[in-house]
Amino acid sequence: MKKLISLLVLFLVAQSTAMAQSPREGSWKGVIVYSNAEIPFTFEVVYPENAGAPILTFINGKDRASLEAIQRNDSLIIPMFAFDITLSMAIGEKKMQGELVKHYSNKSYSFEAEYGLPRYDIEEENDPVQIGSKWSMKVNVGTQNEYPAVALFEQDGNKVTGTIMTEVSDYRFFEGKIEGNEIEMSTFDGVHSFLFKGTRENGKWKGELVLDDGYSRKWEAEYDENASLTDPFEVVDLEGKQVKPDFEKLTALSGEGIIADSYKGKVLIIQIMGTWCSNSQDQTRYLTDWYEENRDRGVEILAVNYEANYSPEYGQSRIKTYKERLGIHYPMILGGELNKKLAADAFPFIDRIMAFPTLVFVGKEGYARYVHSYFTGPATVEYYEGFKRRFNTIVDELTSE
Repeated sequence: MKKLISLLVLFLVAQSTAMAQSPREGSWKGVIVYSNAEIPFTFEVVYPENAGAPILTFINGKDRASLEAIQRNDSLIIPMFAFDITLSMAIGEKKMQGELVKHYSNKSYSFEAEYGLPRYDIEEENDPVQIGSKWSMKVNVGTQNEYPAVALFEQDGNKVTGTIMTEVSDYRFFEGKIEGNEIEMSTFDGVHSFLFKGTRENGKWKGELVLDDGYSRKWEAEYDENASLTDPFEVVDLEGKQVKPDFEKLTALSGEGIIADSYKGKVLIIQIMGTWCSNSQDQTRYLTDWYEENRDRGVEILAVNYEANYSPEYGQSRIKTYKERLGIHYPMILGGELNKKLAADAFPFIDRIMAFPTLVFVGKEGYARYVHSYFTGPATVEYYEGFKRRFNTIVDELTSE
C-alpha cells in the first residue's frame, strides 16, 4: 500500500510539474534570431476546451493566423500552415526556446519567446512624424538588381502597419513603430521573417530590409500618393496573338495524363505557383474558395507546382500535403524544379516567369487570353480588392463567349 501511495504521489507531482510548465494563456513575444538581426513578432496562446495542446495565433498587423500545436513530451511542434516548415519549442510557462526549420531549403533559425512582452516597446509622442499612406521605393539601391516597390502604410500615433508591393508580389503584413525620425517594422508568417527599418533625412527615407540570415537589401523612398507599379495584367502582352499552352510539356512530369481536350469548351485558369511561396498560398486560398462557389460555371483551375528542393518524389509529396491542408478540390500537378526560365517552357507566349504566383487565363477555344504576372494579396487591401474585381470580370467575359 505504501508503495502504491508513493507511486501515486510521484504521479501527481509529475502531473503538477507538467501543468506548471505549460505555456501561459495570453500574449507572447517571439523572436527569430538571425546573425544580423532579430525579427520580433507576437502570438497568442489559448487552450480550447477538451484539447490537450494549445492553439497559437500569430499576429501581424490586421492578420490573424491560428495553428494547433502538437505536444510531444516536453515540446510543442507547430507545422506552419501548408508550408514544409516546422516551428518547435521546448515547453515553458513564461519562456520558450526552439527553432524554425525550413525543410525545403535545409535551413534552420533559432527561436525564443517570452510571455507578456509587446512586439515593440513604443514611446508615444505628442506629435510623431507622419509618414503618409504611400511611398515610392527603390530596393537594392545602386546595384544592377535595383527594382521598384510601393510601400503602403496605416499610422496610429507611433504605431505603424503596412506592406511593401513589388513586381514579384507583396511582402504581406508588417507591424511596428515610428519614433523620432526612425521607422522599424517586422513580419513573421511562417515563411517570411522580415525586418524593415529606416531613417528620414531631408524629407526622404532610406534604410535596410532584412530578408534572411545574413541577407539584406538597401532601400530608398519618398512619400508619393501616385506611386505605382506595372499593372500585373500588362506584364505579358497577348494582344493580337493566338497562342496556346503546351500541355505535353506542362504535364510531362506529373503523370496525371491531363491533356488539352480535358478543357475543351471550358474556361481554364492555370496557376503557376510553389508550395514554398506565401503569396502562392494567399492566392490559392482565394482560388479555392472561388472554385467552390463557381465550379458549375464551366470554369476549371489547374495549379502547376514548381519546387525549390526538387525531386519528383518530394514534389508529389508536397502537392498531396498542400491539397489536404488547404482543402483544394481542383487538380495540382508537378511542373518541375524552381526555375523561372524553365517554368515558362510550356507557355510559348512568356519568355520568363517573372513572379510566383502567375495566372494564365485560357478561353474556351484553348487560346491564352490574359496573364496576371504577380499577386497583390490581402495585405494590400485596395489592390487585393481590385484583383478580385478584375479576376471576376475576365471570367465573366470568357464564359460568355
